[in-house]
Amino acid sequence: MSLASTIVEQIALEKVSDTNFVSAFHPGKMGNDRDIAYGGCTISIAVNAAYQTVPSGYHLYSVLGNYLGPALTDQKLHCTVRRIRDTRTFATRQVDITQERDNSTQRPCLTITADFQVQERESMLSYSSPPAAKYSDIESSPTRKKNCEALLRTGDISSEMLRRHDTLFGLMSRFFEQKPIPEGVTKQTLHGIGKHLRTTQDHLSLTSKTSAEWMRSKSHIETESEQLAALAFYMDEALAFLPLTHSHLFLEDASVCASLDIALRLFSNKVDLNEWHLKEMKTINGGEGRTYSEARLWDRNGDLVACMTQQNILRPHKL
Repeated sequence: MSLASTIVEQIALEKVSDTNFVSAFHPGKMGNDRDIAYGGCTISIAVNAAYQTVPSGYHLYSVLGNYLGPALTDQKLHCTVRRIRDTRTFATRQVDITQERDNSTQRPCLTITADFQVQERESMLSYSSPPAAKYSDIESSPTRKKNCEALLRTGDISSEMLRRHDTLFGLMSRFFEQKPIPEGVTKQTLHGIGKHLRTTQDHLSLTSKTSAEWMRSKSHIETESEQLAALAFYMDEALAFLPLTHSHLFLEDASVCASLDIALRLFSNKVDLNEWHLKEMKTINGGEGRTYSEARLWDRNGDLVACMTQQNILRPHKL
């Protein structure tokens, strides 16, 4: 099984018909010890497939979706696109993602609704919410690799913890440059693997804690469809288990931790992941066996370009 070496390869499609596509590569796993595909793989493929069916000049602004079952890493992803709306201003697509199983049936993995809009002539109001905290700049934030090496050198984490981190998060590191910001919880606890470590936010309530990082693509991304598919891939990272990370817990402390739905909102028609962006994450609510968390993304000018919210299932171990 060949592995994608760039994010553009990971989100690439092979056209079967005008409304049917298949991923060029198998989805990769991340944030899971089992061979279950990272959710961003399915979202990104769905976004790219939707883009292939809308005319030039229509820009993605909303993706609403539900995970219907885990995708596995041993099969490619199949996309079926349905045209819901086509007007002079808007276009809407429904995309279903499935995988072929042993009995040759298609198992549903994800369904999304993607909305597109033509460029407006002007905006009546233009404004943007800032990050919740003041963070270190790019130059003052270490790369993910240097952060890992520093924690290992000081004895804060073990070599086994580092090995697990590289296994769980290697997929994202293959495609993106990431600089965890020193003030964030995930930087200080290695995405929660070092859950025994104290942080500078321990005095804050769970809903006030934040994690943040600078990011950009390692390889050049050319087209708008590739940019937005890559964005969807990236924004899904870590939201499901963020409440655990911010609570000095990790995956082994829950019996089930998985995404249920996603809402990706785009606020700019000119997203460029070849340039540095700032992502901030926080969890907002927990109860009824579910959690609700959000990631926001700003460009170098401080303009909010996207956000993703998720509800996730989080179940404790049986006593």
